[in-house]
Amino acid sequence: MKQLIKSLVIIMAIIIFCAILVRVMSRGDTIWDYAQKNPEIAFASPEPVSEAEADIKIADDDDFSEAEIIDDIGVGDEGAFEDLFISIWSSPEHMNEYQPGFSSEPINDDLFAYISGISFPISLEEAMAIFYGDDTDFIFATADEALEGEGDALFDEMFDEMFDELYALLPNISENPDEIAISREDLVFLSLLYHDFDGGVQLGEMICNVAIADDLLEIFYALYLHEYQFERISLIENYGGSDNFSMLYNNTSCFNYRESSPGRLSLHAYGLAVDVNPFINPYVAYNNNGTIRKVSPIGSEAYVDRGLDFPHKIDADDLLYQLFMEKGFFWGGDWTYQKDYHHFQKAME
Repeated sequence: MKQLIKSLVIIMAIIIFCAILVRVMSRGDTIWDYAQKNPEIAFASPEPVSEAEADIKIADDDDFSEAEIIDDIGVGDEGAFEDLFISIWSSPEHMNEYQPGFSSEPINDDLFAYISGISFPISLEEAMAIFYGDDTDFIFATADEALEGEGDALFDEMFDEMFDELYALLPNISENPDEIAISREDLVFLSLLYHDFDGGVQLGEMICNVAIADDLLEIFYALYLHEYQFERISLIENYGGSDNFSMLYNNTSCFNYRESSPGRLSLHAYGLAVDVNPFINPYVAYNNNGTIRKVSPIGSEAYVDRGLDFPHKIDADDLLYQLFMEKGFFWGGDWTYQKDYHHFQKAME
């Protein structure tokens, strides 16, 4: 026992001596202070990166090829590289694959719940059920009682605040749900790969009309093979259902049940129109004298002059333009008094 205590005392003495020596060598600094002042000899573990943050990139000629990436991760065939990208909204058992990484499928229950009230319109009763759950019947009963009386001001104020909150979270509420021009069955969910502005491969998500699903899969697959770049391709729900926010973030999208002008539904409401890199290819409206009346989104004015040469510009020489034309789409850049340079639509009978 005495021998053990003696050994512990010696070890503690050595530790104290080393700490004093380090402090003297570092001119009174602690080890942390010394490391901060001498970063060239201070090492630390790198910050962890989750799989979601890791960017799989198709490299240049001087870097690894896609085939080498596939071989490196131990995937047996090239198609499996694209199969690594699977959307959280996909149901593999219902997926119709066009090419590896490119597929269409019906709108499943989880996805439908996600888009309801945002890109897909719902009734007020449905919105109340989503927001208030089991309390919905009580709320409506209370409202009916208030209306039968003389309209209690307290209840009026409460319901005004309640509806403001409701519409802030679920902006797409239809006053006439029987008149909604599209059904869940008319739409499909697309998974597709694309190259982002850094050349990395990303998973794109899009909802469109079943009538143009095959067209879009063929177009975007050809663009992927040619490494055509998009800043992002994601559902409008990621921007609160706001077309303006989606354009500000240069997001490529399709379905969104909205009007193009008061009382007139956009073809996006039918899932028959696609907006591509909209910030760099803005909407421009002109006055009768040829002056510019409006540019959308705000901040994209630098891209109005289509005579300039800049990356990701859509014009008649652009591969994307040519592919959409081959499939019978119409380009908003060909309109007369307004130019919608990001917009492609296909009218169906």
